[in-house]
Amino acid sequence: MEKTVWGDLLFFVNFCMDFQCLFLTAKLLHRRFFLWRAVIGSALGAVYAVAALFFQTSGVAAFCFDCLVCFLMCFFVFIEKRPTTVRVFLPFLVYFGVSFATGGAMSAMASLLAHVSAPLVPDQAEISSGLFFLLAAGGGISTFLWGRLTARRADALRATLRVGVSGTALTMSAMVDTGNLLADPVSGKPVAMVKPSLLWQLAPTCRSVLENASPTALASLPHEWARRVRLLRAQTAVGEKMICALAPDWVFLDVGRGEAAVQVLLAPAALDLGFDECEALLPAELIRGL
Repeated sequence: MEKTVWGDLLFFVNFCMDFQCLFLTAKLLHRRFFLWRAVIGSALGAVYAVAALFFQTSGVAAFCFDCLVCFLMCFFVFIEKRPTTVRVFLPFLVYFGVSFATGGAMSAMASLLAHVSAPLVPDQAEISSGLFFLLAAGGGISTFLWGRLTARRADALRATLRVGVSGTALTMSAMVDTGNLLADPVSGKPVAMVKPSLLWQLAPTCRSVLENASPTALASLPHEWARRVRLLRAQTAVGEKMICALAPDWVFLDVGRGEAAVQVLLAPAALDLGFDECEALLPAELIRGL
């Protein structure tokens, strides 16, 4: 049985799906997302989807070609200056999982829409292009509005942070900062910005290291404290700089629904002006699901 396939529509759908999957992969792995790389990578995947129509491959060969193209896309989008085997292949594996998840959702939607009653699509067994774009636009608009709503809710959220380090415990008031995207690239833990004076109380031995982000000072710390410190590269409004963050023994976060244990690093930052007596700035990612 022959079927008509519109190449431009197939390219558009695959480009959007690939771009979405690359974006979600970057978010899940806390990797930097380069827009132009993602556009080129998504275009590569979309061109392959159209070109595959002209080649009679199936089974294992087709699957291998699919994997190769996905790997090349992820390699191009997430390549780093000093890549390791894990950091090269991990985006590919996560991308594959995200693709299966989103593809399954799209298949379920298609199955549901296939049972739409006749008045919507008269005398047709398939969804018309007009209805397809209408549904796509509705989904995009609802996603955008939901994102803006949750961002506003997160931006205004206040919380209480209780932290323990080597027998010392402190409770501090915190608010969510949606602009804080800093995370440890190794563990994936987000980083909360804390008033320096509170951080010095928690770890006085590490003050010099945390204050100056000095690798030399870090090397001179006792092992008990050195293992708690992470040296991170931070992107700020004025450029890149190195900062040091502290890994506490335990952290409990309360957003008004009871305490919950969370995984977070603590880095010093001046919060004296404009933060309404706030003692810590939390990344929005930390409060999702609480």
